[in-house]
Amino acid sequence: MSALGAKSEAALRAAMARLLDGRPQRTDGALTVSNLAREAGVSRATANRAVGLLAEFRAAEARHRQSSSRALKERVCALEAELRVVGGAEMAELRGFVRTLAQHIQVLTLQVAQRDTVIEGLRQELGPIW
Repeated sequence: MSALGAKSEAALRAAMARLLDGRPQRTDGALTVSNLAREAGVSRATANRAVGLLAEFRAAEARHRQSSSRALKERVCALEAELRVVGGAEMAELRGFVRTLAQHIQVLTLQVAQRDTVIEGLRQELGPIW
């Protein structure tokens, strides 16, 4: 005879499935025995009597934690790669902008030199007043 009734075991299994799938209905979704009991609508004492089910839950939680950790590491690597690409594109854009500004500076420098030459020529034409 089971230490747990069929109704309680079914509720705990359904709650475990919801928690592991990330679809909690009564809790914050953390994978804890307390949340499992609360999600199932049973007491913590009832949940504690479901020894085999708790072992399954803890094993599934450990697998979930490992896969979550792996997924997070993969996501971090992907974001770092994306950042390198975006950063590289921005750097290339900034280098192009700097080249354009340098060309504008050269053009303006030549225009100032031409203006100074014209001014000096006009001063010489006006004679000694300037």
